[in-house]
Amino acid sequence: MRVLLTNDDGIEAPGLLALAHALRDAGHDLVVAAPAGDSSGSGTSLGAIDHGTIVACEPHALPGLDGVPAHRVSAPPAFAVLAACFGALGPPPDVVVAGINDGHNTGRSVLHSSTVGAALTASTAGRSALAVSCGDRPGARFDTAAAVGVAVLDWLVAHAPKRTVLNVNVPDVDLADLRGVRWARLGRVGSSGLMIKPAADGLRLERFPTAQDVLALDEHADTDAALVAARCVAVTGLLGGPREVSGLGSLEGVLPVG
Repeated sequence: MRVLLTNDDGIEAPGLLALAHALRDAGHDLVVAAPAGDSSGSGTSLGAIDHGTIVACEPHALPGLDGVPAHRVSAPPAFAVLAACFGALGPPPDVVVAGINDGHNTGRSVLHSSTVGAALTASTAGRSALAVSCGDRPGARFDTAAAVGVAVLDWLVAHAPKRTVLNVNVPDVDLADLRGVRWARLGRVGSSGLMIKPAADGLRLERFPTAQDVLALDEHADTDAALVAARCVAVTGLLGGPREVSGLGSLEGVLPVG
């Protein structure tokens, strides 16, 4: 199966590299197309789309992945997804994977996430897609998230209807310490909050972790952020827009053995 891998942290991000190795080692026909630099928070933005616009795109060698074609694109990940699906980067992919994002994409923050935005954009091009996130560095466990991402991708391809989009958030623990894989609803709050305050030279952005008691109270702890806090892999079915995941089937047996 031909898999397009993208991200929003840039083509040199460690999360993308970890997932690229895992997908290649699982036997997938892998192609990578990712932004030249950090494009976090751009959602489904394509960047400049004036007629005749030239977007820089060049080959990029990924460490330890000889033979895997990779493209460094001077645009947000949603643009890279469309370019690949339109056949501009070689044979079009069968499915799209975005990540591993450095930081969980939970709650309403998915509206702004360009990791999730890349996956949603894939659905508009007729592909199923997967967005994978773990926690922020230095504690981010890209190894665990990569193993989970490959396993959920296998489930997505085998069991879900076409154009399904899944958002996967993985706790930062050893694979053996995960407490299973659960369907999750989008919470009212995410794993972290954002404040925008006036500053002397403009506006200051401040991020802060959401208190555990707030997560526990949110929707009776069956939301994405609450499940991640409980060391469960949280899988949310987006399907082109937030909705309930009933009807997609059981996730029993998805978790790889640690």
